[in-house]
Amino acid sequence: MLLWLLSSSLESESGFADVQNWLAAPLVKVVVWGILAGLLYHLIAGVKHLAMDMGIGETLEGAKTGAKLVVVISVIAIVLAGVWLW
Repeated sequence: MLLWLLSSSLESESGFADVQNWLAAPLVKVVVWGILAGLLYHLIAGVKHLAMDMGIGETLEGAKTGAKLVVVISVIAIVLAGVWLW
């Protein structure tokens, strides 16, 4: 959906206006926010896994701390994405 919106907005001025009209609808905003939430969580968890591949946070305590950080940072990023959308 995000790629379709981007493609449509870049095709022409009327396509851009159509995307603006679509994004004005609350249901579309909620769907886009949900997609962004999943992408943001996946990105942040992936960074944690890359850090673990480098040997950071491989202990049980480090893994617990890393998991908590992923959730906290993800919530902050998801809320900021919601503020940006609205």
